[in-house]
Amino acid sequence: MIVGGALALLMVGYLAMTNREGNAAPAYAFLGLGLGPSWGIAGGVLMFAATNAIQISLYGLFGATTAELTGVGHWTGWALAAWVLVAVFGLANFSLGKVFIAVVGVAELVMIGAVILAAFTHPHDGQVSTAPMTVGALWDQRAMVGGVFALTVAAFVGVESGAAYAEEGRTDKTMVHATAVTLLVLPVLYCAMAWALPVWTGPDQIVGEARNAGHSGFPFTIVAAGYGGGMVALAQLLMLTSFFISALSFHQVIGRYVHAIAREGVIPAWLADVGRLGGCMAGATAPASLLQSGIALAVIGVCALLRVDPIGGMFIWLSSGAAVGVLVTLVGVSIATVFYFRKGGGGRRDPLIVRTAGPVLGAIVGSALVAVIVVNQSALLGVTSVGLQAVIPLLVLVTIVAGFWYARRVRRLWPDRYAAVGMGRPDEVVVPDQQVGFRV
Repeated sequence: MIVGGALALLMVGYLAMTNREGNAAPAYAFLGLGLGPSWGIAGGVLMFAATNAIQISLYGLFGATTAELTGVGHWTGWALAAWVLVAVFGLANFSLGKVFIAVVGVAELVMIGAVILAAFTHPHDGQVSTAPMTVGALWDQRAMVGGVFALTVAAFVGVESGAAYAEEGRTDKTMVHATAVTLLVLPVLYCAMAWALPVWTGPDQIVGEARNAGHSGFPFTIVAAGYGGGMVALAQLLMLTSFFISALSFHQVIGRYVHAIAREGVIPAWLADVGRLGGCMAGATAPASLLQSGIALAVIGVCALLRVDPIGGMFIWLSSGAAVGVLVTLVGVSIATVFYFRKGGGGRRDPLIVRTAGPVLGAIVGSALVAVIVVNQSALLGVTSVGLQAVIPLLVLVTIVAGFWYARRVRRLWPDRYAAVGMGRPDEVVVPDQQVGFRV
């Protein structure tokens, strides 16, 4: 709930900009319009890196979980199988990917609700304990709170991605409303599920259950007790599909980011190609999709060669890095929002909470959250060396510096493109054609 509240504040400015300057590469455009083109390009580079990191981390999680559940093969084989499917869907019509994500996502939410219901209707010793939900319980584990926040932020990463679909909605407000609903529902859903687990086991036994369960035991014992053993296989399947559609969803968002930046000529224009392939590939951002698939394949290959642990190494490190990167970007957008409105952006009078108060509070709270995560991330990463703890913040900093360096290059070589950063959205992007999805 704390992280959800912080993100809600951070998203005030983000959603205000979405409502006025909707763009398929939102952070890139918002930072460019508010703070200047160099900030836009640097923010676009950071968000591209962070979204790739969280997307690729899911291949490790999917591979390791599937290998343990089935008892068949090595995690890399399952990770590559998921990679192939994501790559194929990424080359398909935009609408096909969105429909698949929506249908499977709804099924997963129904299953999560069923698990919560079973736990609360069959509590340990017949009593619903509130002990795990107290501030004191969090304070008692304060040494680990940075790691907890990092993993929680990683679980929320993607909330901001709805803005990347703004050009495909009927209006920019469509994505604003969808994101706002998500920000209201998701923290409650996460909390209910997290609370349901110790309610079922008893607060004193939750740690032991979690340590001994692996991927095929608890919390699936709740499903078995509440609905019978036949439902366990379905619940396990939906858990795996949740990893898969998350990876697919991030893949689609990355494709939109690359497409939107490329159409402004900041990166090679051929990466903006949309809708030139026939059949089911009409409307797909094929070059951008292939670029992301190539990066993912390279990282999976390197992790396999170096024998990196797919969860403790690949998933935890990449998702933690993504969490810090996304938070830093959202802090930047909050600051950019203030400058955007001060420069007369928006075209109409807006309330103080949108123009200044909300974005400023969001920037302050977001910065504090970044600081807590960076200073206390050792528990999650499983490292004690100061040097290893500095890896993630240093990588984020290096990515930002690289973005500014590239922005300087764009300014020198293509000053007209540099000046137009964030302004490249066509007047009409959406074509109401089910065969195409959308085309520029």
